[in-house]
Amino acid sequence: MKIGIMDSGAGGLTILNRIHTKLPSLDLVYLADETFAPYGNKDPEALQHRLVAIGAFFHQEGVSAIVVACNTATVVGIEALRASTVLPVIGVEPAVKPACRMGNQRRVAVLATPVTAQSARLTQLIELWKADSYVSIISSSSLAYDIDAWPESVGRIKQTIASLAKNMQTKQIDTLVLACTHYPLVKALFEEELGAACEIVEPSEGVSSQLIRRLTAAYPEQMMSHLDSNCTAKGQIQLCSSISLDNMPRLLNWVTDKAAVLAQRHVHI
Repeated sequence: MKIGIMDSGAGGLTILNRIHTKLPSLDLVYLADETFAPYGNKDPEALQHRLVAIGAFFHQEGVSAIVVACNTATVVGIEALRASTVLPVIGVEPAVKPACRMGNQRRVAVLATPVTAQSARLTQLIELWKADSYVSIISSSSLAYDIDAWPESVGRIKQTIASLAKNMQTKQIDTLVLACTHYPLVKALFEEELGAACEIVEPSEGVSSQLIRRLTAAYPEQMMSHLDSNCTAKGQIQLCSSISLDNMPRLLNWVTDKAAVLAQRHVHI
């Protein structure tokens, strides 16, 4: 069974790594849509059309499900993608619910791209789950893009995170939601700045669990073998970029099981 996973760049690899750990027998096709990056400042309608085109690409690849491993693409365009395909489509939403149940002071920051920060869906999630928590939305227009440029951009990334952390400490934030899949790639840098007193929440576990639920519902017989603890099959990973092969070393850098990477491809969307 093959699963398609997409993001604008390297961020969705945090989701890919978790899926590969939980279901190592699945074949995974990862698309870094670098031609259209960054997603965080794109017009919503243009992003919706782009997701439909990516869905068509994954159909050609013969996948059994699509994971939109990008918060911005999920809040802006996942419904357009779902309307264009019969495949199960799993998205990524900011982990507001668990965050509002954590922390002694219940003071939460949601760090997102500008599009996600301004989305109606994020507002809905906060209103639904905040209860008596204080929730602050913080956005960065550059952090995800700089993470894609790692390691040359390390200095800029550290500077941005230090500034964001200072803002959060002023507000006495004790729980941080990383509402962009790029951000967990540099979680250690957030931990250095914020310290142990601040819990950091990211979505990879929730997304991988939801994928398993959706696959089990759609393909119960096939999933029996993948979920079997005695299964020894080894899934293969393909890394695809919509711009060129030039950034493949950067993408490969974030893959935990590099030995599973079968192919690195430049694809046209």
